[in-house]
Amino acid sequence: MKKKVIFILMLTVVISLFANDFMQPIQKETAEFDGRYQKRVYEGSSRVIPDFSFITEPNIILTSFFDYMPGSYNSFPLRIQPDGNGMYVVFHARETAAANRRVYYAYIDANGNILNVATIETEDVFEGYAGIGIDPVTSDPLVSWHEVYSGPISHRDKFSYDLYHLGAAGLWKTPFTLIDETIPTPFDDDDFIWPYVYVGPSPNADKRRVYVVCNNYISHQPSGNPSENVLIGFADFDENDFNAQSELTWTWNTIPMLDGWNQGIPEEVRPNQAFAVSQDGQVAYMGYSSGISTGDELYVFYNDNYGEGDYEYISMLGEWDIPNPQNQDGTYRFVDPDTGQPQELYMMPYLCNHANAVFSSDNSKLMFLGNMNMMLRPDQWYPDLPMMYLKLYTFDPATEEFDFMDFVDVPGANPNDDNPMLPWDLDEDGEVDEYDPEGYVTWVGGHPIYFDVVDDMFHENQTRLVTSPDNGWMAATWIDGLKNRYAIAGDPNYAGWEEKVEIKIALSANNGVDWSEPITMNAKQDDDNYVSQLDGMMPCYFYPSDTIIDLGNGHGRLDFFFYDDNSFGSYSSPSGHGQNLGGSLMYMSMDLDFSELVTGTDPNLVSVSPISSVQNYPNPFNPTTTIAYSLDQNAEISINVYNPKGQKINTLFEGAQTAGDHTVSWNGKDINNKSVASGVYFYEINMKGTDYTSLRKMLLLK
Repeated sequence: MKKKVIFILMLTVVISLFANDFMQPIQKETAEFDGRYQKRVYEGSSRVIPDFSFITEPNIILTSFFDYMPGSYNSFPLRIQPDGNGMYVVFHARETAAANRRVYYAYIDANGNILNVATIETEDVFEGYAGIGIDPVTSDPLVSWHEVYSGPISHRDKFSYDLYHLGAAGLWKTPFTLIDETIPTPFDDDDFIWPYVYVGPSPNADKRRVYVVCNNYISHQPSGNPSENVLIGFADFDENDFNAQSELTWTWNTIPMLDGWNQGIPEEVRPNQAFAVSQDGQVAYMGYSSGISTGDELYVFYNDNYGEGDYEYISMLGEWDIPNPQNQDGTYRFVDPDTGQPQELYMMPYLCNHANAVFSSDNSKLMFLGNMNMMLRPDQWYPDLPMMYLKLYTFDPATEEFDFMDFVDVPGANPNDDNPMLPWDLDEDGEVDEYDPEGYVTWVGGHPIYFDVVDDMFHENQTRLVTSPDNGWMAATWIDGLKNRYAIAGDPNYAGWEEKVEIKIALSANNGVDWSEPITMNAKQDDDNYVSQLDGMMPCYFYPSDTIIDLGNGHGRLDFFFYDDNSFGSYSSPSGHGQNLGGSLMYMSMDLDFSELVTGTDPNLVSVSPISSVQNYPNPFNPTTTIAYSLDQNAEISINVYNPKGQKINTLFEGAQTAGDHTVSWNGKDINNKSVASGVYFYEINMKGTDYTSLRKMLLLK
């Protein structure tokens, strides 16, 4: 696909001191619809629905009267410690209806016990939208958040880290101001908030690099439309910096093209984007722009030098023309109500602004999960029509090409053909699948958003992608409100869904090439997908942890943080639906079965290896690590270590072993007993005489 660089402009918002954190959408003109029959809910396919069970049933972390996006817009509030001992979650909450909104942390051990819940800052100020990263060596969390500020700008961003490595959670460094008016930015009144935190490798082999990225609260467009350019900061650190309670040495930059958009060059475009950090020095923003004058685009700002230097802008047109289907009498299904003429239809990404971006575990692809909507030209959409579907958007840095997959709600006959699935032609034979009793085209609906009010769809969409660092496992999570939508519209077939939604979790075992049908969970007692652990709950903001923990034998653990509202609809959101009755911030964990999922690229291929390995521990390590694995049968095996060039540097074991669990250690030395340099290495377990192998990545940090 051709690369093009287009200057466009973005749009966001702040509404008041109370609601000054909320982002607003571009308002696309809405189209009327005649309300005739349509098909209802997709009935699924023959793909596997994974088995699951609860490891830790939902437990209350804290009650809160702030019932909107308690984690973050575009990242993970819940991150797993690499040492395997537990996890940290950061969030904002209001403990009483009259209290300040504060930033809290909770420390949860590996058994799901909630051990610490407290604010990070001792001063009682209005705070919110914390970001968190975890140091892969010390397992210490690094956290940033914004607070209301009485200086020349409206907010400032604070930063702290917990000295967990000294023996316990809760040893927070006194928070310090990271971003205020003293940071040089294009304009003196720039106000960068909503900080996200990521930790990745550093070009300095003895260090790690922490990134803090923020969006601008202030617009400088002549039109006055709000806009978000970005501020990116990074600092290298090691354990000694933490022990000295250093404020670290920060480097700051912006992206000139985004700075131009912030000034209205050109007008009427906004980016919706998320930041991602790989384990080999790549960093990127990936997202889409809802352009009015320049067209809708998928784009990436890409840097392969640890965030240093320029970001390359790669984009493609994000609009796909689709045919207007014909009813049984030959008339067109979608016509202009004033002229009676057939309308031009297209699909575009829209209302998927609360998505994260991730690099695949092999660092070869950049992805986000978001919506795609049916639109009318020139720029209308059907807010009252459930014509919104999930897509997996992918960027390949090597080829600079974009792809998308029709996801699990309407996958169609060929999900990977880069053409949007037509919801009235799921078998892709070019013919309408079904007509209603009056001869009108029907379709499979889609509404992967928890709340049905049109003005809130921008605020209430939320999707997440999770990777497992070494085995190609992925999870996708979202909340589906399609049945809720039908119920609110008065459809008697969906009575009882007026205040209920469904949690969806889809799994992949091959880096997102193939996906399962989703696990579906809800709290509606007479439904087939009722889960007793959610009984009586209204889960609305649903965040998975940042990684899947390999439990062995094809099973993985995924942890979750979510909000259980006491009143359906967010009272704290810009539109203010629901009652101010508060709710509970919750934690739970699940055992997910990956063992029957597709492991190749053939949709009919299921391959289960008699070798299963658990991630080496510790990882990262210095200088020794232990590799655990299990054999389903007696076998001759070999265990070798390779460098990133594919060169074998050591053999750890070669010979016969019995079925069962085994371990082997590597001391960071090559076959000549010389210590190797810091960096990424791979260990491969081969079963001789077969094609079965297990390959995983490990990180040596000195």
